[in-house]
Amino acid sequence: MSQDRQERYERIEKLDMQLHKYQFRYIRHLIDEADLYKGDPRLIMTVVKKEGCTQAELAKVLCIKAATLTVMIKRMEIAGLIERKADEKDLRVIRVYSTSKGKEIAKKTEKIFHDAIGMMFDGIDERELAVYENVLRKISERLESYLLQEKKQENQDLSHSDMKI
Repeated sequence: MSQDRQERYERIEKLDMQLHKYQFRYIRHLIDEADLYKGDPRLIMTVVKKEGCTQAELAKVLCIKAATLTVMIKRMEIAGLIERKADEKDLRVIRVYSTSKGKEIAKKTEKIFHDAIGMMFDGIDERELAVYENVLRKISERLESYLLQEKKQENQDLSHSDMKI
């Protein structure tokens, strides 16, 4: 790889990290101004959209560890935003639901996210947005493909090690 290309990657990485930091700070500021719940806003919005899902399903959607999610859910239960209930057909399965307060918070939070995204892309023309979307899609597809290959390899390695036992 050329030195110029490597330097460009480093600039892009720095910009990407800076962008995520600023997005987080801006959205956190808006949530603070609205005096909304300070926990992970993605969790409450996801619970509202996927009422009755399991904690494992939530962890997968949010790309977080189950243990991390358990702590977050306990905090949100204490705040009165969500509740856990045993599945009616299989009492071993616990499902997560939003409360009316949780639905209200999620609605306000979603509006904040929507408005923030609108502000972030204000002044970016349609062509630029299309290019940005296309680049993000390509990167996402490439990473997903790589992760799937890694998982297949891990499964193959496990099945080979099982044969040796």
